[in-house]
Amino acid sequence: MSRELWKVGVQWRDRRPEGNIRHSQVITTYGPGALVDFVDDAAIVAGLSWWAKGEEIVEDRLVAMLARQPGYERVKLFAPPLGNAKDLDDPNRKWIKAFRFPEWFVCQNERCWEDDPGQPPRRDGARPRRLLRINQLDGEGHKCKGGKGKASKVQPIRFMRACRLGHIEDIAWISLVHRKHPDCRRPTLWVDEASANGDLQDVRISCSGCGANLRMSLATQRFTEEGPTLGFCAGKRPWLGDDKGEGCVEPMRFLLRSASHAYFSVSASVIHVPDPGAELRDQVTKVIELIKNAKSAAQIEMLRDLQEPVKAGLEGVSNEAVFAEVLRRRDGKPVAHKKVKEAEIDLLQSLPPALTTDQPGGRFFGRSVVLPKKRSKIMEPIDRVVLIPRLSEVRALAGFTRFEPINADVDGELDIGAEVARLDEPLTWLPAIENYGEGFFFSFKNTALETWEGEAAVRDRAELFEKGFRLWQQQREDRKNAKPDFIQPRFVLLHSLAHLLITAVSLDCGYAASSVRERIYCGAGGNGILLYTASSGSEGSLGGLVEVGRRLERYLEQALDLGRLCSNDPVCAAHAPAHEIGASDRHLEGASCHGCLLISEPSCERMNQYLDRALVVPTVESADAAFFRGV
Repeated sequence: MSRELWKVGVQWRDRRPEGNIRHSQVITTYGPGALVDFVDDAAIVAGLSWWAKGEEIVEDRLVAMLARQPGYERVKLFAPPLGNAKDLDDPNRKWIKAFRFPEWFVCQNERCWEDDPGQPPRRDGARPRRLLRINQLDGEGHKCKGGKGKASKVQPIRFMRACRLGHIEDIAWISLVHRKHPDCRRPTLWVDEASANGDLQDVRISCSGCGANLRMSLATQRFTEEGPTLGFCAGKRPWLGDDKGEGCVEPMRFLLRSASHAYFSVSASVIHVPDPGAELRDQVTKVIELIKNAKSAAQIEMLRDLQEPVKAGLEGVSNEAVFAEVLRRRDGKPVAHKKVKEAEIDLLQSLPPALTTDQPGGRFFGRSVVLPKKRSKIMEPIDRVVLIPRLSEVRALAGFTRFEPINADVDGELDIGAEVARLDEPLTWLPAIENYGEGFFFSFKNTALETWEGEAAVRDRAELFEKGFRLWQQQREDRKNAKPDFIQPRFVLLHSLAHLLITAVSLDCGYAASSVRERIYCGAGGNGILLYTASSGSEGSLGGLVEVGRRLERYLEQALDLGRLCSNDPVCAAHAPAHEIGASDRHLEGASCHGCLLISEPSCERMNQYLDRALVVPTVESADAAFFRGV
């Protein structure tokens, strides 16, 4: 068989789908480069060149943020294609293609060794099975030599190798097994699993042609005396049909096909907020042919006087603003956008009270709550509460990584660089989804946070986080350039409080905790927390979170009560960021565990890191660093 067979999509056997996925899973779990297991096969999701496009999603702020990254300058956003099981016979159906991967398979006949007349009986009673490359298969299976002519089923092997830049390929099994026996003339490989628990120490790969063998536990050792155990990366990108590779010098790492770190999506998201400049740009677009040659704001004024369409089209905007927009278009400059979260919090901080009205079919509607002058100690540090009955979130898949995730920075911006694997080459569009829902936002007084951060106990706790972060960097060579934005005490405080609130409100708001998401704002624009829910249908807009925002004080009290005592105390309360080698691998977490702060990862922006309830409320171990003391 040809070496190009892996480019053939996984074949339908009974023409019935083996499962289905939601659009949101395409963005988070099954994007290009993701490994997918089927009943009798495995595949890697193909790049975007092999995808059909759904409807275009317009979100200028997200496109502008991505355009600041090399290679993303001209991308557009499209929804994934719609799939319908009833359309299986439609030749024009819209699908997402997958390539067969890996290329090595294990025979499923437990008598494979015994059926081979050339193999002596095993004294230890083991029953090895053949390890075969795709070009050694007989049709879709393996015809064992002693069988009755019927091919035995095969399963793709679960071991492969990859590098931190996303490249992936099969392990070079023949050279790995024969690293000390390079002269084998008839390599015949077998997989011998001594136990059913899957322990790599009990999995042996052997060659019956020369007797060479190795335990799979060796493959987990990244380096030996000869160099990288699995060799250096050739830069292969099978999801792009790239069999030759783009060139790479990274040492390869052992990877289980179904491991949780085999695929981390790199997604970018924005909350759609009204753009004050969008209306101006729309007005200019309508009359651009009439004013594009203007040389000054004075000429814009003159054109208004002379031409009625210009006067009507530019009503309500200044001549200077119109001329600046004309200049921008003439020079071919992109629209200037603020950082993602900076634009969002600027709007949330400036929303008026309930004098505004909702627009049917709109994408965002919010109104601020008038807070009383005399407030309780819990509400005293809070300077604004905003109720958001209608919001939409646009989330796009920008790339992926393996082994270690990459997330947006504290301002919601992505730094993609060369460490993120590309979804296509060249890149012209990205899969995205738009979900609708509701939420509420509240912000803290900057003076209250500054006073708290100046306390000695808080500075000591912050120093532990900084030392833990530096040690975490040292132990991960691919995170040497990570920014320490998230170890500042106010971010850990807001992040921890958001987790406590999600747990508290999920009991009453009508949503499961996994359906409520957080968005932490901790920058020059202000400091606050947005809790929201967003789904593809109407389930994200039941009104429960808006009602929580109206009764914020009550739910803050419940959240603080949840944080004071954990079911795993005093052990949990004694946790601090590990800042000494060998002490622990909890370098970015303080007092937190599954009994108090950890929530479902889709709800959390930071993968359940940068958490410490000791910075929120007094615990049985520490009270001096808590922001909410004496409440």
